[in-house]
Amino acid sequence: MKSNEISKVFLYFRNDGKRVSEQAEIRDFIIEECGKRGGSVTGDVQDIDPGTLAVAVGGDGTFLSCAAIAFAHRIPIAGINVGHLGFLAEINPDERELISSVLRGNFDVRERMMMDVSVFRSEAEIFRFTALNEVTIHRDMRNPMLLLGIEYDSEEMPFWKGDGLIVATPTGSTAYNLSCNGPIIYPTDAAFVINAISPHALTHRPIVVPAEGEIRVTAKECVKGVLTCDGNNTIEVFENDVVVIRKNPVPLETVINPKRNFFNILSERLHLGKRL
Repeated sequence: MKSNEISKVFLYFRNDGKRVSEQAEIRDFIIEECGKRGGSVTGDVQDIDPGTLAVAVGGDGTFLSCAAIAFAHRIPIAGINVGHLGFLAEINPDERELISSVLRGNFDVRERMMMDVSVFRSEAEIFRFTALNEVTIHRDMRNPMLLLGIEYDSEEMPFWKGDGLIVATPTGSTAYNLSCNGPIIYPTDAAFVINAISPHALTHRPIVVPAEGEIRVTAKECVKGVLTCDGNNTIEVFENDVVVIRKNPVPLETVINPKRNFFNILSERLHLGKRL
């Protein structure tokens, strides 16, 4: 375990849902533990400084929202699972000794790849976002299927026709991509998964490509579609819009749980290999 200089905790949680009391209990515990060593706790983004640790209390949606803040400020993030699945939030609420240790700065991190997504219309950039999980382009359900042209490092792929497309990071490979029968990628790999959403041709299969290359998606036939990053940040796309996807050179640092490895989490959270 590394000893990290932590002077402040940025606490991020949703004060709603069915588990409000558990969220409040963890919040009070974190405030108490930080107070014992003279540290401070804040919920204000403006108070974040280089010695801050972000702590997301909730499920994966909460973690993703907090991760965007942590990445923007180049600080590590720890996730405490007070949600349904909690695949990204590796620490359970009852692991109080581990939480205390993390708050003291005793933790290791795993670097997770981030993806930059830009949308161009008539060669002008109209949207930009840095995502942890994935970007999806899907049709407005009141309109016909999409016909998408895809290039990887200037190499053209066959056109993809269907309800849409997913481009996922290794972290996002266990999210929407997995529900569309995409492959699971080890979280520290540098790769993208390109996967179809309800393709018109059953011959379409997910493709894994190195993250060093650039992916360009052009809406060849599109009355109206929707581009979404990490399930929340959206923009409408239309015919001839171009989506450019690249690996961000800076990774997100996520606090790991030393009691679990990636395959433990797959087994616990996704029941990998278990007979149901």
